[in-house]
Amino acid sequence: MGILLAIAATCLVACGGPAAKIPTTYTPEILQQVELYTPGVVALRDRFPELEGYIQDQDWVDVQSFIHGPMGELRARTNRLAATLLQKDQPQAQSLAKELYVHLERLDEAAASGQQVVAGQEYRNALDDFDSFLNLVPTV
Repeated sequence: MGILLAIAATCLVACGGPAAKIPTTYTPEILQQVELYTPGVVALRDRFPELEGYIQDQDWVDVQSFIHGPMGELRARTNRLAATLLQKDQPQAQSLAKELYVHLERLDEAAASGQQVVAGQEYRNALDDFDSFLNLVPTV
């Protein structure tokens, strides 16, 4: 009985067909997915300068409201977009997205304690990571 199971398992593995190939370039199907999620992320990046204005004005309530309001969707949107990128780019995209969230969390903490210098540094770091993330996204 054991020999029959071993033969059956071997046949199933052998007849399984070729392994799925991981795309190394953007196919039209992948680009379609990228196009679906890119506008939502770009829209948040386009609004990012509003945050800088609040920091310069030391308007800490609006800084925190902006982080928790419009930027509250950032994590979900960047994660969805990162998942559509080529597999070779996904780890870097996910890392940059995570760093972006960390900078926004630190910025939120700086706003809560009225630390303008720290808030400005975290804003610039977040902006750099945001732009680096978007540089991984193919232009369509």
